[in-house]
Amino acid sequence: MQKKIDIPQEYFNKSYSDSIVDGFKLFKKTYFKILPIFVLILIIFYIISSLIMIDLNRQLLELNVQLNQMLENIDYETASIEELQEIMNFMLPILGFSFLLISTELFFSNFPQFLAFGIVGGYLYKTYLKQEVNSAVEFKRSMKIEILLIPLLFALLVSIGFLLLLIPAFLIYVFYIFSPVMHSIESEEKLMCIKTSRRYSKKNFWRIIGLWFINLIILGGSSLIYNLSLDLTIPAAFYPTVGNYLMIILYNLIYDIVYILLSPLLACLLITFLVFSKKELYNREQRMQYYQRTPQQQIPLPSSTPYEIPRHPAPKPKIQPETTDSESPIFCPYCGFAMERHFNFRFCPNCGEKIPKTGM
Repeated sequence: MQKKIDIPQEYFNKSYSDSIVDGFKLFKKTYFKILPIFVLILIIFYIISSLIMIDLNRQLLELNVQLNQMLENIDYETASIEELQEIMNFMLPILGFSFLLISTELFFSNFPQFLAFGIVGGYLYKTYLKQEVNSAVEFKRSMKIEILLIPLLFALLVSIGFLLLLIPAFLIYVFYIFSPVMHSIESEEKLMCIKTSRRYSKKNFWRIIGLWFINLIILGGSSLIYNLSLDLTIPAAFYPTVGNYLMIILYNLIYDIVYILLSPLLACLLITFLVFSKKELYNREQRMQYYQRTPQQQIPLPSSTPYEIPRHPAPKPKIQPETTDSESPIFCPYCGFAMERHFNFRFCPNCGEKIPKTGM
């Protein structure tokens, strides 16, 4: 059974561009309430990922240095097949190791965003729809183990999809982007959140891509300007040494501070677009239900329905021309029922409509 839609009538007149504008307004309205959650989660996972990835990246760098030395010392004109095979055997593990590291970094960059999005999503949704909501209560309600597993599963799917040459990760990201907030918004259970997210993003692939590009341009442009100005004040010579983990984390954190401060923007854009997607899906389902009825059942929808379909008047029945054959039957012009001519019917025995005199 279809759930009753919880979107007020005023939101059914909003277009895709209106939802984007509303996303920026929602970002401005709720920024200081949701920012602490994003900052706390992003910094925690930033520290964890840095402690894990610093040594792994250093090992990868050393392997690349060895590979470059092997490529510089070999003479391709006189090299034997064994020497080339040795280089290939050394290169393939490095390539696989590189993909694994990139996939791990992708997980640590996406999971905190999905986790914060799942926690604040219910609050943003109710705030946008102008419902009464307590931020502390809503955040606490979203911090449950079964709810937090959805962002974890989503981040793992995106990371695994990257290992399959990027395109699957991109498709998973777009189609299931709403899954972290489905439990908070519609009380869906566990894996049903992913299925419900697919319903809302199914026919909005390029619109979600547009939101992602808008967020990317704003974050990328702001970070680029900040980093260029920072490079003028902090020379590269001041980069910490390899063994100083604390200074490396602080140094990189300073460079990513703009990204952290603007990270709630995408969540606000997605919430307003989710409302737009829900009303679009509701409109499509209403149209399908309407046109699947018989002509007698296609009565105008109630005025309280968010989407009203205009009903055209039914054409008047046409009287079939009378044949000269006295033995041919007379057909009812309303239902097509055949009647014997010699009975001289005044009303159709099938539908009860009065037979025009011209038909007798």
